[in-house]
Amino acid sequence: MKKILILTGHYLPGHRDGGPLRTIINITDVLGDEYEFFILCLDRDHGDTEAYSSIFRNKWNKVGKANVWYVSPGGFTFELLSKFASQMDLVYLCSFYDDYGYKTLLLKKQRKISCPVIVASMGVFSKGALSHKGLKKRVFINGCKIIGLFKNITWSVTSELEAEDVKREIGNNIKYVIAEDLPRTTIPGYQERKEPFSIAFLSRICPQKNLLAAVKILKSVRLDVKFYVYGPAQDKAYWERCKKEMKSFPLNITWKYCGDVPSEDVQFKLAQHDVLLFPTKGENYGHVIFEALSVGCIPIISDQTPWVEIKENNAGFICSLDNVDNFVNAIEKIAQMDSTDRRKMAENGVCIAKEKVEKNNRETGYRKIFG
Repeated sequence: MKKILILTGHYLPGHRDGGPLRTIINITDVLGDEYEFFILCLDRDHGDTEAYSSIFRNKWNKVGKANVWYVSPGGFTFELLSKFASQMDLVYLCSFYDDYGYKTLLLKKQRKISCPVIVASMGVFSKGALSHKGLKKRVFINGCKIIGLFKNITWSVTSELEAEDVKREIGNNIKYVIAEDLPRTTIPGYQERKEPFSIAFLSRICPQKNLLAAVKILKSVRLDVKFYVYGPAQDKAYWERCKKEMKSFPLNITWKYCGDVPSEDVQFKLAQHDVLLFPTKGENYGHVIFEALSVGCIPIISDQTPWVEIKENNAGFICSLDNVDNFVNAIEKIAQMDSTDRRKMAENGVCIAKEKVEKNNRETGYRKIFG
């Protein structure tokens, strides 16, 4: 059985890294009987100053189908990275911005790592991602290119569209493999709700996820709406702006911030709402969209995701970020649907989720990546 080393900033029992964390959990859950996974990560969640209380340091911890080694901040040393990489058949990097990423790429350039190194793009080259702190990011990217850190590696992308994003920033001669993210395998299905019409926003709170746009959309909605915000406030200044805007909602819109949601509770939370409002600036996959579909929470999303089948199968609405009225009309249309039409749209979404699980687990590109 091949040994795969996954290097990532955060893993279970953490939950604040959202989609990237969900991606790795799903990979190990689905493929853990075919490959032996070893994960090297920090010993605390994003933004925490204290380590997890339930883990052991300096030894492998069995977490699901993976073996996990936790290090304290600053613990991704060249010595440790080289030691573990030498024992593996392949190294899979979840970031090149973080210290474990660029250090591993330096070791690969210096030929101190002999096995293949795969770098997951994770959507960082999308225009939406680069619109926030873009100058700083591009300086770092260009520095990596100048010293040759991106030579002799392969990129993991979720679509041809994401591959084009990587080519635009790195160059047309990159090597890449398409592996669409593996979704969660559980599909709870649709349960009809009796509560007043409600909308959820569930994501990390930062400019790319675009909560501020959701707030501005809701200010134009004329019907009664209860709005629930879930997710960690990763950008504190941005969150303050969002709260200030929500405090000036018209009387027909009420809101509540519900805090972080552990990964295992996301579907349960979304099932309590009629709509997921997610005007994201860019997703290479968008796990929260899948999870909304899986419980019949109808998604109203931006056109900056790969989920074109939502519109094709009448399972929700896809709207341009440039057209607030389209978002508003979609919300009001769902709110005014009778229970039969709303159930039909919700169940169309559940069907998409089921088909996605069956197809991706059967045909996943990760088998091509891992060999």
